Amino acid sequence: MLEFEKKSPKTRWLELAPMIDVVFLLLIFFMLTSIYAKPMLPVNLPEAETATVQDEPDITIGITRSGGLSLNTRNITLDQLPEELAELLSVRRDKSIRLIADKAVNFGLVITVMDIAKKSGADNIAVVTEKVQE
Repeated sequence: MLEFEKKSPKTRWLELAPMIDVVFLLLIFFMLTSIYAKPMLPVNLPEAETATVQDEPDITIGITRSGGLSLNTRNITLDQLPEELAELLSVRRDKSIRLIADKAVNFGLVITVMDIAKKSGADNIAVVTEKVQE
């Protein structure tokens, strides 16, 4: 019978350099994509031919199709809006806000929210629309 020499098992080490490269690439990818990712409300914006691009203020009020409200992507009720908006505006020099409303929202609700914003201290209310594609 043939007997082969038993080889001692060599200790295999996991190659770390390729794994570290992949981890760093994933880290860079997620860092870059998260800079540009902004949570948006699921709204269908109305269109306007005279729409212009403006700098974004920090305070955003959103109204969804179902009539739900959000203040800076945090869900709130219509009763909570005056107090929380006044608190946000009281510590800011720029008292402008953005209003994002679905085009199917009742116009009365939009006017009510705009009125609450003015009473809370907002100087400028920018209504967000989409520019008509020509």
